[in-house]
Amino acid sequence: MQKNKTEILIQKYLSHQLNEQEFEELKQWIEKDASHREIFVKLLSLHHVNNQLNLLHQFDKEGSWKSLQNRCNQSGSIYRRIVVYSSAAAIAILIGITSILYFNDRNLAPVIAQSEQSQQSPLSQNPETPKATWVQANQSVVPLYNSQREINGSRINNGEITFPQESNYPHKPELDTELLQNKIIVPKGSEYAIVLADGTKVKMNADSHIDFPVQFGDTREITLEGEAMFEVTHDAARPFIIKAHDHAIYVLGTTFNISAYPDEELSVTLIEGKLKVTAPSGEYYLLPGEHYSSAQSKVSKVDTEFYTSWTDGAMEFDAMPFPLLTARLSRCYNVDIQIASKELETMKFTGIIFRNKPLDFALDIIHRVSDVKFERKGETIFVKKQ
Repeated sequence: MQKNKTEILIQKYLSHQLNEQEFEELKQWIEKDASHREIFVKLLSLHHVNNQLNLLHQFDKEGSWKSLQNRCNQSGSIYRRIVVYSSAAAIAILIGITSILYFNDRNLAPVIAQSEQSQQSPLSQNPETPKATWVQANQSVVPLYNSQREINGSRINNGEITFPQESNYPHKPELDTELLQNKIIVPKGSEYAIVLADGTKVKMNADSHIDFPVQFGDTREITLEGEAMFEVTHDAARPFIIKAHDHAIYVLGTTFNISAYPDEELSVTLIEGKLKVTAPSGEYYLLPGEHYSSAQSKVSKVDTEFYTSWTDGAMEFDAMPFPLLTARLSRCYNVDIQIASKELETMKFTGIIFRNKPLDFALDIIHRVSDVKFERKGETIFVKKQ
């Protein structure tokens, strides 16, 4: 295989664009030589840990391979990022290609196993099952399906509800409409999108709910439990405020992600614009590319795609504790997963799960690369040590 062809295959691998034939070619190259495996492992780390995919987009015809190898051989820090985890495994599940890469501090060579898709994907719901529920201000409950319909001026179509826009009501809303609250509830195994009265777009993740007024007044205040991505309509005269846990996030016009599930840390990731997070520990200001974590009570620079990839159908995780990973799988696939062996709670995993794959696909991969097995009893899946 020519060097430039290998570079293209690695680039396509990291951007999830390999077809089956190309995957086999890359697999043969990886298995041909130990140095190939080391290069591939380090590039995978660069992509997932350091957001340096642009390295692969800047190859020239003559110097690219040398640049690639030099970059991979720089310092031991990249190597240490791969093996520093206290976990037993690191996994990466690729879209459209049933493959697995497994690394630990005793074996740096990727082990590639195959699995077959068996069940329907988590987001392919029964059409008779609502994707979300709308609790109206008068407490009447409206199930929200994919089908197109209109209710009291709110348009429902293909997994999104658009509320009557303020442009249709140029007068200042009456007090009662500011106090009356709507609620959108998204169950496990689903996602749903909303366009609020001011034009703000909200994409809600599984097992989330949001409360907001029928019409906004002098301020735009909502409450979130769960996870959502926001594209807030700019309105300097009316701040946009999101209440989540014991925090308040103040916005003027921006794009950002908030994760605020019960019993988990609150995290805020800013894509563009500006944010102020008011927490019990103080006030924190975010610029684009920054992330706030309530667990550390600090702001840090991050790869924002890591926190927003769920909106594109992926779930990324980096040294994630196994209990947190199983909790996210439970929400994504609408199942009850219980860890039955205490010692498994210290495991940590790194990788990507693509949500158009069935649950059995993800569980089979985890089983193959770690000392765990899954047993289904009734509606519950128990995780045990092998």
